[in-house]
Amino acid sequence: MQLAPRRWYTPLFVGLLLAALASGVYVGYYSRTALVPLRIQDEDREKYQRPNDVLKALEISAGDWVADVGAGNGYYAQHMADLVGPTGKVFAEDIADSAIRSLRQKAKMFNLENVEIVKGTDDDPRLPANFLAAVLVMNAYHHFTRYEAMLKSIFGSLKPGGRLVIGDYSLADHRGRSRSDQLKIHEIDPALVTAEVQRVGFQVAKCETPFMKRMPNAKTGYRIGAADMWLMVAVRPK
Repeated sequence: MQLAPRRWYTPLFVGLLLAALASGVYVGYYSRTALVPLRIQDEDREKYQRPNDVLKALEISAGDWVADVGAGNGYYAQHMADLVGPTGKVFAEDIADSAIRSLRQKAKMFNLENVEIVKGTDDDPRLPANFLAAVLVMNAYHHFTRYEAMLKSIFGSLKPGGRLVIGDYSLADHRGRSRSDQLKIHEIDPALVTAEVQRVGFQVAKCETPFMKRMPNAKTGYRIGAADMWLMVAVRPK
């Protein structure tokens, strides 16, 4: 699987980006030091998250309805939209107003007509019930303050056999810490997540840890590069 080339410098994109900047629309996230442009965020994902393999783990087909929970800047939602095609649908969900603005801007920039932007809550991503083929939660699970309620809602949104793919970060040396202490450094032990998804009824098909070893040369200064990345695939039983 090859990701579609990024089209950052088309005249349409430049015009919309300038308009977004002029109107104060969110076009990046803050690292510890500065606003990180979307282009840099996406370059880091492409180098340090193995996005081709993340997308393969979803097993998406044309016509599927899928969701990106905690979609952030919409990087994965955009590529999921390409995979499901015009007969499919992607729900790009987030709870942060800044992320919702960013998602709307990206959908407009790239004419993502098969993407529906959803503002969820901390306990409900507000997805359709019993219908989705796959849900992705990338670098967002450790932000779930009400993870059991979120997992139950995601479980209920998937059709039988549907897949939940979770990617997050953790260093092995930190996994003995309490859950709350791990969250303070934006990490989560995959063993904790395995137990949590199993409690709501998921079957864990695999968990690759590490999926990517620590890459301290990542540009953003955020969790990409600060800890090992792991990737889990869980399935709603048929």
